Amino acid sequence: MSLTRPLSIALLLGAALLGVGAAFHPILPPEPERQLRLIAATWYFRPVHLAMLAGSGLLIVGVWTRALIGRAAGNPPVPLLAALGLISLGLAFNAIDIAFMGGAGTHMAQQFVAGRSEMAATFDALHMVGLMTARFGNFLVALGALVLGWVEAQDPTSPRWVAWLAWFAGIGGLIGVLFFREASLVILAAVTLLPGWEAVTGVRGLVGLWEGGSRELSASPSDRARRR
Repeated sequence: MSLTRPLSIALLLGAALLGVGAAFHPILPPEPERQLRLIAATWYFRPVHLAMLAGSGLLIVGVWTRALIGRAAGNPPVPLLAALGLISLGLAFNAIDIAFMGGAGTHMAQQFVAGRSEMAATFDALHMVGLMTARFGNFLVALGALVLGWVEAQDPTSPRWVAWLAWFAGIGGLIGVLFFREASLVILAAVTLLPGWEAVTGVRGLVGLWEGGSRELSASPSDRARRR
């Protein structure tokens, strides 16, 4: 049984979890004291971050479906493996800030509203570490997306617009990490924009379009069973 379809499902589910979590994430004010009050008042703050963490893990696994698509034509090219490695590593770094906010951030918010005012300074300092880690992670994802776009453009089985989806995430991500401060959500542009490519790749992995899907659809059930 091919891993392409399970990894494609992981890719689509991970993109959905991360996207839904980001949509429900409250917009934090600039002051750490107000941030902690908002976090403490938002009952779903921790569940949202747990969903985003799960989504990140699924994406780290799921992006490798691209290395399996079209495998019959030979081993995956080295640039593709490098791109997927950069994206996976970048997603892992980005998830560190998610883990901090869902764990320590939620705990410090509860301590702050309980009367421990010193938590504001601690949270502010540690949150900056998390944001810088997320910035670095998005930088890696952006670099990986640029390389990925080049790989897609060189692949004759891949539509040209798929390459542009990857390039869009790469260029937008680089702009975010190079020209915006940590307080801006734009630093997360690479992770935010990559789901376009993730969705297309996940769907194509499921239907087998890059594994000779048209041939598989026209093959007899016994032929399909022998291939698997």
